[in-house]
Amino acid sequence: MHDPAASDALPTPEQMRNYFAAAKSAKKARRLREASRAIITGNIAALGCLLGISLVLGHARMFLELDAGLFGYIALAVLSLSWMKRQRLRSSVYVLDQFETQPAPSRRALVFAVLISLFIFFGMSVAFFTTIDVNRLSQTAIIAVLSLGPLAVVGYFACRCVIFRFWEDLLFAVAVALAYLPFPFQAWHLAPLCLLTWPMVIVGTICLHLRWVRWQRSASIQNAETVGEEYHS
Repeated sequence: MHDPAASDALPTPEQMRNYFAAAKSAKKARRLREASRAIITGNIAALGCLLGISLVLGHARMFLELDAGLFGYIALAVLSLSWMKRQRLRSSVYVLDQFETQPAPSRRALVFAVLISLFIFFGMSVAFFTTIDVNRLSQTAIIAVLSLGPLAVVGYFACRCVIFRFWEDLLFAVAVALAYLPFPFQAWHLAPLCLLTWPMVIVGTICLHLRWVRWQRSASIQNAETVGEEYHS
């Protein structure tokens, strides 16, 4: 029979300590996982900045700088992602994402769905701006439409900063906002300032990666001490 007194009993101090220890370990594991994905996070921030830089430099007629930024981003993204893959394979502490635990067909289907969604989104955006008379839209309406993307990216990094308490995420949010700053004010003479977002993203990515390196080393030292204690015992 069900004993209501047993279900309504308060947890013991030992159970509460175990609960808080497990919650702290889970939070630390999430921060460790996000730090190991520093290169991915940095590329997301760089992509958000690239869209703003392209928009601003295009309006400022700085096409040479625009081409250099596009090809530079593609080269850095390919090199950084391949370097991250090699680093994670050589790491003594392996962090497995939930996405990586899924079967290969499920991962391919998810990636395919994301790519299709992006193509649909960009296709609808192009169709929208080509079928309507943009000249009839007010400057406020155009800015409101174009600000949806950067606001979403800035909000993403702001939420990450609150959840994981990484100051690097706040730096990424500021970099993305700075990349779009000249457009609302039509201050095209400030377009070169957008290029400062690249060093900000690089610094944030390096610092976030160094967090992962320090945690990895500390975990390796703790594992070595545990093995040594078991050996001596």
